Amino acid sequence: MSEAPIVRRTSYGPSSPAVGVRGATTRSRITEVSLELFGTLGFFDTSVDAIAKAAGVSRAALYQYFQGKDEIFLELLNECGGALFRVARRIGPLGPDEVGFDNLNWWLGEWSWVFEKYSTMFIQWTAIASSDTKVRPEIARFVRSYNHRIAERLAASGLRGIDADVAAMTMTALVHRLNLFVHTGRAYGRSAKDVVDTLSVFLQLTLFPETPPAVFDRFRLHTVDDPAAEVDAINIPSPPDIEGLTIRDRTADLSKRAVNTVNALAAAAAEQFRAKGYRRTSVDDVVAAANVARGTFYKYFSDKQDLLTAIAAEIYSPSVAFADRIATVDPVADEPRLREWLATYVDFYDRYSGCIDAWVEGTTDEPTVIAVGENGQVLMDVAAAKMLTRRPRPFAFDPVVSALVLRALVTRVPQAATEMPQPLGADEILDLLVQCIKRGFFGLAD
Repeated sequence: MSEAPIVRRTSYGPSSPAVGVRGATTRSRITEVSLELFGTLGFFDTSVDAIAKAAGVSRAALYQYFQGKDEIFLELLNECGGALFRVARRIGPLGPDEVGFDNLNWWLGEWSWVFEKYSTMFIQWTAIASSDTKVRPEIARFVRSYNHRIAERLAASGLRGIDADVAAMTMTALVHRLNLFVHTGRAYGRSAKDVVDTLSVFLQLTLFPETPPAVFDRFRLHTVDDPAAEVDAINIPSPPDIEGLTIRDRTADLSKRAVNTVNALAAAAAEQFRAKGYRRTSVDDVVAAANVARGTFYKYFSDKQDLLTAIAAEIYSPSVAFADRIATVDPVADEPRLREWLATYVDFYDRYSGCIDAWVEGTTDEPTVIAVGENGQVLMDVAAAKMLTRRPRPFAFDPVVSALVLRALVTRVPQAATEMPQPLGADEILDLLVQCIKRGFFGLAD
């Protein structure tokens, strides 16, 4: 006798007439507790069972409203995305005058307010967007739609010297990343207003480098009296203890064949972490990509986290070298050197972005990885701030926030540029980064 098929009842979707007041209340409670759990546990560590328990419903009842936590996340995404679109619709005219700057500053302030209200979603958004999940395409579609709306505003503003779609991508990438720094405690104690003010000046000059400095004088913008002293006051964490942990250290006494195997595993892991995210990458993914046996992996590494630690230790010295080099670059007088640094750093960051994100997103608590991330990032920010203080400027300036802007520019914008409907090529990305640095930080027209 064959078993009868299991049929789930029709879901109580948001447009279902069967929901009623009680169902709508339950659905709302599920999304509310999910938001709380995503904030405390993270999206990946939140289970459907945990959501059901917190909402006071059975797992079966939860499935009457949502197919799973991905759908819950998308509903929350629609809510915070709707808030961003409402702000975008209210942006006034932009341009190289007082009204244009006031409207830009207002938009950035409103975005910051929305980010604070939905900070849990935006923080998790970043982690999910960099991982191989079915939510990722929906986030990409939202970003493209939002960028298109901003691009229309920019095109109508008389923008010159930079494509409106590219400018919109750059703006939204920077705004999101700078707010992320503020709300995850990585802005050196700067407030949201401090960051918004500096970012406003940077974006105004990037879009409209002809803006007279007097325009900024009419606003009470955050600035610092002694930029060099602000940079010197930054506390640099102790260097990480990586002795014996790097790939090179681990392979010092191995045969050439074994060295090649370990290097293949490290390269495969870096690529898998980049493509799927550290959390969603398994040892099986790594060994398959490296074309080695699973048992071979455990001859050299105890687990996935041990491999991440080895890669983090390996890239620490190159990271310090990048910081040392950028500190001595004159971005105005020596553009070829600036371009060379940008080209090599963007490639380095892209290759190891999955490993770096594991620290940035807090998906590992391994002490060495944390120490590498904290020390390396502060060294880079200090070096960038020193580079940016090489020349005086006639407008409000905070070297520390400017270093954060540069960090977002060279890490997030190249990634966002490849996610556009018409992706930018490597040379186009370099041109954009140089243009943004010269315009945004120094007010230099092309």
